[in-house]
Amino acid sequence: MLINRNGQAKVLTKSEIQQLFHNGFKSSRDKALFAVAFYTACRISEARKMFIIDAFYDGKVRDEIIIRKAHSKGKQGTRSIPTHPNLKKILQEYYDNSAKLVEMKKMIGDWSEKSFNCEGKIIINLAHQCPRCQFAGIFKNGVCNNQQRYKCKKCRHEFFERELPKTDLASENSSAIEFDPLGVTCSTLYGFLLEKSDNPFLFPGRRSKGYISLRNAMSIFVYAFDKLGIDGASTHSCRRTALTMMHREGVILKVLQEISGHKDLGALQKYLEVSEEQARAAINIL
Repeated sequence: MLINRNGQAKVLTKSEIQQLFHNGFKSSRDKALFAVAFYTACRISEARKMFIIDAFYDGKVRDEIIIRKAHSKGKQGTRSIPTHPNLKKILQEYYDNSAKLVEMKKMIGDWSEKSFNCEGKIIINLAHQCPRCQFAGIFKNGVCNNQQRYKCKKCRHEFFERELPKTDLASENSSAIEFDPLGVTCSTLYGFLLEKSDNPFLFPGRRSKGYISLRNAMSIFVYAFDKLGIDGASTHSCRRTALTMMHREGVILKVLQEISGHKDLGALQKYLEVSEEQARAAINIL
């Protein structure tokens, strides 16, 4: 993952950043995690451990994102980062989608890719009853030996289509509800924001417990980088890229230090990449 001569994560180009935001991530949660790391220049550990109240107040994104001392490297001071308009939009979408997903999970229980139709949606047909509990609410659950399987959203019983009444499941008169999983392919491997009132974290871990693990966070970034063919990047690329971009636009080191939370300027300067164009321009001054 680290390929430059100093053993540091790649600084992303503006084009790569745009591609990542537009096409890199499966869900709004994954995009939000990347956006927090990029638009606040925080460490991935700080983003993972962020509380909901650090980014939201009464369901709306705050004007400043809080990076807590307790979550920072070396327990550095708490810092407030002005919320970039793009970050505000991405976080609000994540919050709103999370509310929809929690309601969906209450209605249909857990799901996986086997639950999807060819369009990536989950269909629950209310016109048929589960052969075990007679509950009116079933959904497709994959194919086995060329036979369609179904699952009851109440008792979780799995059964084949032959066990249903002899009616047309595809009939226009059938009572069916379509659900969009919003990029969440497996509910048991996902952490749902807002599902558990006693979980304060912005990015919950699996089964909505605690905060997202470093391994899962890294897999989100690796998936996006691999999908777009971006070599040499890592979770640290967001922080390096943000600080380097601001520095190239003339932001003074003292301001960058306030944003990054570095104790000394020497540590901060190691993050900043100098381009060939900058070096050439400097020499041309002579």
